[in-house]
Amino acid sequence: MAQISENKVVTITYDLSVTDENQEKVLVESAEEDAPMVFLFGQSGLPEEFERQLEGKQSGETFTFSLTPEQAYGDYDQQAVVEIPKNVFEIDGQIDEEMLQVGNFLPMADNQGHHMQGKVVEIGTDAVKMDFNHP
Repeated sequence: MAQISENKVVTITYDLSVTDENQEKVLVESAEEDAPMVFLFGQSGLPEEFERQLEGKQSGETFTFSLTPEQAYGDYDQQAVVEIPKNVFEIDGQIDEEMLQVGNFLPMADNQGHHMQGKVVEIGTDAVKMDFNHP
């Protein structure tokens, strides 16, 4: 069985949870067996501490770890909270009200095609406030 180490292709499944303002864990994202996360260890661009926690693990091993904001993607950035015109969320002239709800995380892309997750913070008459900070 191979161990996770430098320049090895790693395939993982995971549940990413964050602690909310009530100190309760909230599931934010999952990668299941049918759609795992695949990356080249040491070359992924993932936080160093994330990779350090994986190093040496064996295939099939189950484990849990936590990262502080400093170990992950940094502190909260107020500039990553933006208002987007509500019509951007229309599909065939309609807004999916079930999808567009406060608290939902939506996959989005910027003008350069970079993919990111945004959390719906507020829904106004003409705009939707989105938070693009990493959870």
